[in-house]
Parts: sequence; C-alpha cells; structure tokens
Amino acid sequence: MFLTKVSVAEQVRGYARDLPVVRSLAERPLELSRATILTGDNGSGKSTLVEAVAIAAGANAAGGSRNARFEAADHSRLHASLTLTRRENPRDVFFLRGETFFSLGEYHQSLGPDDPLVAIPQRSHGQGIMLLARERLSPETLVILDEPEDGLSVFAQLELLGFLSVLTRRGGQVLMATHSPVLLAVPDARILSVPTLEPVPYGDCEPVTATREFIDDPVGTARFLVGP
Repeated sequence: MFLTKVSVAEQVRGYARDLPVVRSLAERPLELSRATILTGDNGSGKSTLVEAVAIAAGANAAGGSRNARFEAADHSRLHASLTLTRRENPRDVFFLRGETFFSLGEYHQSLGPDDPLVAIPQRSHGQGIMLLARERLSPETLVILDEPEDGLSVFAQLELLGFLSVLTRRGGQVLMATHSPVLLAVPDARILSVPTLEPVPYGDCEPVTATREFIDDPVGTARFLVGP
C-alpha cells in the first residue's frame, strides 16, 4: 500500500476551508486502505477532496499522471494544506476526473500513435474510460478516480469493479469518489460517508438503499416522485 493517511497540515485557504468535509478532515486524518471509497450527496465535497489528494500526490490537476501537462482545470488550494503519509512511494499516479476526460483524451492523442491511450477521442466516453483502465493502470499505480461511473453502462461498471478488485489484490491502491452502488462493492473497500468521513457499511450507503427501494417498487416510487 502506498498512502496510509491524509491530514490537514496547515490552514486551508479559499472556498475549500468552509466545506464540512474539510472541517472533518482537520479534526481527524483520513485513514486509507487498499481501496478507499468516498460516497455522499452532490456538493458534499467528495470531488474536492479526491482532487486535492491527487494533486498533492503529484498528478496533473486536470487528470492524468505525474507527467501529464495539458489544460489546467479550476481547482481548490486544498492540496497545498495536505500532508500525505506514505508507506512507500508509488511508481505511478493516475487521476481520472470526469469533466476533463475529453481534454485528457486529446492530450494523449497529441503524444502520437505509440501512446496506449491515443484512441480515446475516437471512443465513446464509457469506452474511453475502460480503455484507460485496461491499458494504463497497473498494480504499481496509485489510482485516484472521481466518479468514474460517468458514461459507463451497468455492465461496464461491473467490469471496472472486477478490474479494480484485481488491481488492489496485486498491490495497487485506489481512492475513489462514486455514486455507483456497483462500484461501492469493491471487495474489502473502506467506505466513508462524506462530509463526516465516518465509515459506513455497504448496505447502509445511500446509493445502495435508494437503488434497492426503487427496484423493489419502481412504479410506486415514480408515482410518489411525480405527485398526485
């Protein structure tokens, strides 16, 4: 395992300092496992936190590896206030963020025909993500994923679940923010609720309970949502 803990080392500046998840992190460091998954509602701070960890680990802010250099994305200054405790340094770091995935694909296309991700712009969003997973990530990688389910079919999410499971068993490490009840099921993952950063069992995660309730009664749920 590469990273064991994320903590706030100094005063956080900018808008991130007012996020409840940052206050939780300042009170208690984030303990990491082979697979750590953050789940919470929109706006809870999941993406801000994984983005900050990725940048602090040396990844490009707009996505990609330590060596990627392309269009910078808007991001908070939270990474400058974090300390990452390492058991060992990963040979590779890769950050995937949904909103800049097209730019990531264009960057790899610009590297020429020998780049393993050169075909991303010719694929659908979901196909591109799976190409990246198969061709670019390895057990020597610290993998940081921000809502990778974006664009993936359920079957593709299941395939990604299997891939991440194998990757962590072989020595890789994953930090992921997700709304997907499929990806939340990575075996032996430490699931944390955002913004409290408290551990939560898989069966109690909101995406799981909400999906289960809908599947149990889709017609009744739909009628309730649209009103009388």
